[in-house]
Amino acid sequence: MSALLRAFAFILLLGFLFVPPCFGASDEHAVPDPEQLAFLEKFHGHVCGGSLFGARLGLAAKEAIRTSGGKGKLKAQYFDISCPVDGIQVFAGTTYGNAALSVIDQNEHRLVLTAKDSKHYVVATMTPKALDVAKKSRKLRKQAKSLPKNSGERLALEQEIADIFAWLGTAPTSEIVTLVTGQGN
Repeated sequence: MSALLRAFAFILLLGFLFVPPCFGASDEHAVPDPEQLAFLEKFHGHVCGGSLFGARLGLAAKEAIRTSGGKGKLKAQYFDISCPVDGIQVFAGTTYGNAALSVIDQNEHRLVLTAKDSKHYVVATMTPKALDVAKKSRKLRKQAKSLPKNSGERLALEQEIADIFAWLGTAPTSEIVTLVTGQGN
């Protein structure tokens, strides 16, 4: 497990210890499980803001659909071929391999999760604040990679990235994800 993920998992663990657990869509403190995050890092190949956003989108949408009465197998559509897809697969349990995920390349970070039996659905998108943080994270990562491995400047940038990842894992859901629930025909 990378040092960055270990630091992130520790911060998440502190969140579990000091925040009472709730499981509804209105839960502002539902955070990804550190064990699932470790699996996501292995599955995705590294820790990045995109896979963490996917984790938050998938987790929030799955909780919202179940809280709204959604029943049955979940089906997901994501509208961008990018890193969040892996976070969605792990945290929503909708994988390409089990035919429960389709990815449509429209350069739009939007997840539509549907419960097959009840026709409940959730549309999950990233908030403007989260999108800004994602851009900052990508910029910092690019800057850090251009510097020598153990330079003070690179270490400072990597710490800033770790702080962003910690925020992604512990911030209230409403700061990261916008959810719209509904029921179709």
